Amino acid sequence: MKHIFTKLTAAGALLSVSCLINVANAGVIFSEDFSGGSTSLVNSTNVAWADSSGIGFEVYQSGSASPRGMSGTYDHDNDPTTAQIKIPGAIEVNDNAGNVTLTATFTLDSAITANQEGLLTFFGGARKSSDGASVEVFNVTQNTTLSGVLESVLTTKEWTFNSFAFNTTAAAAGDEIQVRWIGGGSNSANGQEVALVNLSVVDVPAPATAAILALGLIGFGARRFKK
Repeated sequence: MKHIFTKLTAAGALLSVSCLINVANAGVIFSEDFSGGSTSLVNSTNVAWADSSGIGFEVYQSGSASPRGMSGTYDHDNDPTTAQIKIPGAIEVNDNAGNVTLTATFTLDSAITANQEGLLTFFGGARKSSDGASVEVFNVTQNTTLSGVLESVLTTKEWTFNSFAFNTTAAAAGDEIQVRWIGGGSNSANGQEVALVNLSVVDVPAPATAAILALGLIGFGARRFKK
């Protein structure tokens, strides 16, 4: 596991990102909280951010969230009785036009085993209309989708947690992987907003283990039924 802090330029904007890179075992591939604000979007030499407008990025911190119509906090545990957490920052996908595509591209530096799957999580918001907004994890090297085109779960004002698991068997070490968010909407005043992105690999039970667990649960249920 290596923790990287660096800066680079992309799409005409200065990017300042903190990322976690790790694929040796189950763990974080990269994480982005957009805490750099509107003048320095978060990035690293390992993850290149760009958008289809080519003009730049609209990144904001939670203190400036209100002009975008979103809350400055999020519900981290889906429990209204606990305190909410402050959003460090977020990014508008439609920075200068409608239906912009925002991408995060990186090279997979270790193989992902057959008993692992990918997991993409982020908090999504909608600035007014976000019709057509989506997200996809794509293998550029092999020209194939890993996740399919997924419909982002978005609401206005409050951030909504998005979690998508996807098959990683079509990804090998050295492949270029790209996460693609499509903003939807009709212009730069609406569309998808994204905060607290995390891409990781997680272990999944082997088929034999899952079958044994299922049989054990069936047996447990049968014993309880006999009582």
